[in-house]
Amino acid sequence: MSTATTTAVTATTTHFDAAARDWDQRPMSQQMAAIAPRLLAAMPLAATDRVLDFGAGTGLLAAQIAPLVAQVTALDTSAAMLQVLTDKGYANITPLQGDIFALAPTALGPFDAIVSAMALHHVADTAALLRALAALLRPGGRVALVDLYAEDGSFHGDNAAKGVHHLGFAPEALQALAEQAGLQDVAFAEILQVQHKNGRSYPLFLMTAHKP
Repeated sequence: MSTATTTAVTATTTHFDAAARDWDQRPMSQQMAAIAPRLLAAMPLAATDRVLDFGAGTGLLAAQIAPLVAQVTALDTSAAMLQVLTDKGYANITPLQGDIFALAPTALGPFDAIVSAMALHHVADTAALLRALAALLRPGGRVALVDLYAEDGSFHGDNAAKGVHHLGFAPEALQALAEQAGLQDVAFAEILQVQHKNGRSYPLFLMTAHKP
């Protein structure tokens, strides 16, 4: 892992470590709880599935998925966020602290499905991330990724301090990167409008795709 990548991961992790204890009580986090049922309606999971939650945080998404599947690996760089998840006591959620680029695919996958909510914009190299996610899927495996449509930077405000690398995404550009990573049938739909304390509403997309 390069020095630049290490610095970026450290900055992001520091922010989330500091916020972990009260994360689930934030009004924004409470709004995000609506993501899981809408994601599952678009990409149903099977009881035998092994699922990776990338950027799992305190498990707002993983905790709603776990009762429906065999096992969830909750990957995040923040030990404090994962500790909050661990304290929730889900037997079939395995917290894993680490940087996805530093972990060997054989140590993680393969997975039947990969989900993620509001983590993509914290990763500098989106193309490399999509390639890493695709490598972790079994043939026929699916991804369901939620993030911000392109915005003006006002969603986070202090973007650098919060480890933000992208001010949301344009679907066409993200679709091209996903297809270059080997994913197929890439589709986008608005999944949620979140109300910000600044008085504005921000739309979130759900990107679904599968590995042939």
